[in-house]
Amino acid sequence: WLAITQSARQLAVLGAIGGFLAPVLASTGSGSHVALFAYYLLLNIGIAFVAFHRHWRVLNLVGFTFTFVIGLIWGAKFYQARYFGTVEPFLVAHFLLYTAIVVLAALRQPFRLKGYVDSALVFALPLIAFPLQVALLDGETQSLAWSATALALFYLALSRGLVMKWGEQLRLLSQVYLALGVIFATLAVPLWLDGCWVSNTWALEAGAMIFIGARQKRRLTHWAGVGLLVLALAAYLEG
Repeated sequence: WLAITQSARQLAVLGAIGGFLAPVLASTGSGSHVALFAYYLLLNIGIAFVAFHRHWRVLNLVGFTFTFVIGLIWGAKFYQARYFGTVEPFLVAHFLLYTAIVVLAALRQPFRLKGYVDSALVFALPLIAFPLQVALLDGETQSLAWSATALALFYLALSRGLVMKWGEQLRLLSQVYLALGVIFATLAVPLWLDGCWVSNTWALEAGAMIFIGARQKRRLTHWAGVGLLVLALAAYLEG
């Protein structure tokens, strides 16, 4: 609160670092992981509150890094399958919270940065959260398929919602989320289907991407479709 009222970014960063390190420095290894993750969730809600008022990218990165690095370390040391029910809600909550922080940061940018996307957070979040989900599920294919599908639908819906609500102001961010939705939809296909169905689905998706890329003159979309078509051919030959 002092950091916001005084526009003191360094104070906010210092407070966040101290807050995240406190339970680590005081830990004896016998504490409750639920208490730890609930405490971190409160800290991150505080960071989201700051993000609503100030565009402080470094604070968002500090919170994200400490949350997921400490979560990774705890998981590597202590996670067991019986903890799934008490860990999964915190993973989902932190994923949604940092997605909201990314959107808030995009809305609170100075005028000269309007349209800029914080790629570090946008891409790092799913690249860390989904492997963590894989680890929590211990390779259960059907559960992973549901997770990938849920992420695809979430990103596609979020992309559409940003365009409808804020239009040009967040168009680049909405396009990035659209791309992430397509990626997770592509990833879900081999988790749901087998053999030729994978290659057929990927080939249809690739054709749509190539068509859209040509119509809208988007080279990235076009070549992503070509790359997916190559993967479809590889899946066909392997099948």
